Amino acid sequence: MVETIKVPANVNYLNEWVGFELPRGIVNKGITGCGATTLAIEDAHKTIICSPRINLIKNKSRQHKGTLAVYGDVRNVEIEDYLRNTPKPKLLATYDSIPRLSNIIKDKSDWRVVVDEYQYILIDSGFKSETEMLLLEELKEFPYVTYLSATPIADKYMLQMDWFKDMPYTILEWSNVEKRFVNRVQSKNPINNAVEIVRNYQRGIYASTLVNGERVESKECVIFLNSVTNIVNIIKQTGLQSDEVNIIVAFTGENEFLVKKLGKDKQGKYYEIGSIPLKGEPHKKFTFCTSTAFAGCDFYSTCASTFVVSDNKKAYTSIDIATELAQIAGRQRLECNPFRNTTTFIYNVDIGESRDGAYKAILEKKFQDSDEYAKLNNGLTGRNREFAIKDLLTCQKLNKYSEHYVCFNETTNRFFVNNMAYLNDCFSYDVQKENYLDGISVRKQLEDSGFNVNKNEVHSDYEEQLECIIKKEGFSDRMKRYCEYRKNKENCQYFIADVIMERQYEDLRLYYDSLGYERIKALGYKESNLKNEMMSKQATYHLYKEFRIIFPVGTRMLTDIIKLKMEEVYVRYGIRQKGVASHLEKKFGIKIKLVKIPLADGSRKSGYEFI
Repeated sequence: MVETIKVPANVNYLNEWVGFELPRGIVNKGITGCGATTLAIEDAHKTIICSPRINLIKNKSRQHKGTLAVYGDVRNVEIEDYLRNTPKPKLLATYDSIPRLSNIIKDKSDWRVVVDEYQYILIDSGFKSETEMLLLEELKEFPYVTYLSATPIADKYMLQMDWFKDMPYTILEWSNVEKRFVNRVQSKNPINNAVEIVRNYQRGIYASTLVNGERVESKECVIFLNSVTNIVNIIKQTGLQSDEVNIIVAFTGENEFLVKKLGKDKQGKYYEIGSIPLKGEPHKKFTFCTSTAFAGCDFYSTCASTFVVSDNKKAYTSIDIATELAQIAGRQRLECNPFRNTTTFIYNVDIGESRDGAYKAILEKKFQDSDEYAKLNNGLTGRNREFAIKDLLTCQKLNKYSEHYVCFNETTNRFFVNNMAYLNDCFSYDVQKENYLDGISVRKQLEDSGFNVNKNEVHSDYEEQLECIIKKEGFSDRMKRYCEYRKNKENCQYFIADVIMERQYEDLRLYYDSLGYERIKALGYKESNLKNEMMSKQATYHLYKEFRIIFPVGTRMLTDIIKLKMEEVYVRYGIRQKGVASHLEKKFGIKIKLVKIPLADGSRKSGYEFI
């Protein structure tokens, strides 16, 4: 059952909508940052808002006083004390904490649960589907549950999950939605582009845009990646100091170990996993985030540009375009940030073997084999059954579901096939196959997700500047781009040449001012040709100055003497060349006129007058 609710035009945030309550069942918010969780925190009901990430819990808890954040370090006695002394409790809990809360809250009749960013139930099933299944089972105990997302799980996967079959489905339709733009950049190596972005920001080279006639620079950047290792390597390569960079990743032992490997910076400070600043708090120039950390969190930078770097050579990173890009695009909250609605998406399209159906066939075979394996184990008894359970638990701990999808349910004492882990593999495969085959497919996926993607690929001034910051071009391509910008000096693109490119490469202006557009074009924009031309021009200029002194205007000189004096100058400059009087005019612009010069014996001999 699908119901569409139109949001009134004067409502910008759901918590401003008097009388509105979050519906039971699945709710497609339509947009991120619309105040749905704020509504759940502020309404009159006892509520658990459960989220997939600890960072989101901490971020929301810091923004809303009177709530209690529940995750691993919070003791049961603290929760019980809060519930006893709070008339309208608002618990912010991780997915993992729901079973514990369910045990503490005996009377659930007047409680509501909001499952925020519920699409992560599927996304995380590749490595912790047991947790997700336990969450869904526990939530059956609560009479009123809302599954909330702006990027809901694809219908074909929802319909295969028993928990969501026949569940009410509500779509919120907004009439005053701000358009969000995606600047798409295909790359053979997206990580190298991330390094280039950092290096340009380090040098004070920022993209900018005009706001009320004044140019505003984006002096901060938030870069989203799906690998902590990549983040650490970028920091190492670029030499970022700890006070310049905020590392927003999940607080796990492995991540802490990776960040600690950075050691100390030049000031002797250690790098640490950071937190997202609240509204009004200072932001660092560079913020690196992984998808496990940012989901649902709010950023309040006044000038940050957003970059999503997607290297889909690894299968587990391939789902970001379908599920997470819309989340990222809505994270910058401040309206005063003129860059908040543009996200630069840097991605590659090299997916190798997943172009054909081979991988899909492997998944189907893996599912069938798992079904047979579960049936075989369920037929075992005695010690053989105990050994099978022990082996299975060890296998899951070490390999998760890389070998098969079989699980063991201690309550029913039965082996079964974990359908959620299988669906996670299928989802990852489908997204990779459908969205990374080429740039056209990526654009279609973005358009289907509600993004504004310019079909004519005509870039704005801001996007053109970003392109200069992101890409490290060869000299010829860079010189050609600069010449085109300078040629179009009257339009806004001259700003890119004048400020962005000239800050990056000082020699561009020197070549253009000395040689001009047509000569550079004739030389094929090649650096070696331009250098030779410049050297020739410099040598010509010095020779010209020498010859002007030796051959002053109004004097006359015999041709043989002119040749001799020219060769003396050539020798001083290490030039092996014969003196030719006509070259003074052809090569150096010194005007000469053929004359007859009288000699002492009364004869006349050919020479030149310098005019």
